[in-house]
Amino acid sequence: MLADQEAASRDHRMDVVRINGAIAGVIEMIPAADHLLIENHVPEYQRLGIARRLPAHAEQIAAPLGCPVIRLYTNPLFARNMRLYVSAGYTIDREEPFMGGITVYMSKHLGSRST
Repeated sequence: MLADQEAASRDHRMDVVRINGAIAGVIEMIPAADHLLIENHVPEYQRLGIARRLPAHAEQIAAPLGCPVIRLYTNPLFARNMRLYVSAGYTIDREEPFMGGITVYMSKHLGSRST
């Protein structure tokens, strides 16, 4: 990995899901003026719903920040992740070549939260 984890933990919002004290997942988010970027999310356990809870958590973070859109990017080789995002309401914005592969850019418009 080429990511600078020290800089990321200092400059980005990192939230952790714990189960019985153990880290069950981590989500790294970067707020921008018009969106919240999910830079990375890592569920540590399978079949506990953590993979769904992390992007849902980002929606809860975005609302008070005034971010109407959540953005993320992935690789089409991660078909399971893409299915998860689409089932959670994300749409594919574009695909671009990147370092011999493809990056898929996705977004979810949160819309009005008024009742």
